[in-house]
Amino acid sequence: MSSLMTVTVKLYGTLRRHRPTAISGAAYQPFTFDVLPGSRVNDLAAELGIDESFVSAIAVNGEAADNVLLHDGDEVRFFPPSVGG
Repeated sequence: MSSLMTVTVKLYGTLRRHRPTAISGAAYQPFTFDVLPGSRVNDLAAELGIDESFVSAIAVNGEAADNVLLHDGDEVRFFPPSVGG
């Protein structure tokens, strides 16, 4: 059986409401989250209850990313659509 991988997640704006309630800390702070080996960004989003339509950009380790394969220690940032004029 494979062991879990740990990634760091940071949620921005309205996506902060998807921070798991069992994880302590303020909504704006990054948190660690365990995922199964072979997980992709979309799998992580689904586990957090984030609908793809509410995400305008994703960065993995500081680089723009789509549904990439995650690795132990990755940092994933989810950004909501921008509003403004």
